[in-house]
Amino acid sequence: MDKSKRYEDHFKRQVVLEVLSGRVTKEEARRRYKIGGKSTVLKWMRIMSGLKASAVGTDPIPILRSMGKKEEKNTPIDNIEKEKLYAEIKRLQAALEHAELKGRAYQIMVEIAREQYGIDLEKKPGAKQSKDSKKNNPK
Repeated sequence: MDKSKRYEDHFKRQVVLEVLSGRVTKEEARRRYKIGGKSTVLKWMRIMSGLKASAVGTDPIPILRSMGKKEEKNTPIDNIEKEKLYAEIKRLQAALEHAELKGRAYQIMVEIAREQYGIDLEKKPGAKQSKDSKKNNPK
């Protein structure tokens, strides 16, 4: 059993043109024409944006294309700010490289300890904390 209501194309065009002209809002059109679904009119507007002007009846295409697009705020960043940002990026890249080298050095140290001295420094998964360390390190 299909509960969704089907609307004729000319009715959809009429509703979209009313909304685009500013006579009604999407919500007002939805209530006035008893259109189910909160985003139905918006979907129709998106579909109509792909149609040619002759198919819709007037020329709403420029309006439809601009719908839903947020205005980009072009905030001018001066050269000093750009230089600061680039310096911060370089600093972070150097810190990352240092951390990666440090991690690799630790891995090599663990391998050497295991191979040459028979000491396993890696913590086993699910290992429990010893009673002595719990006493020395209260939470």
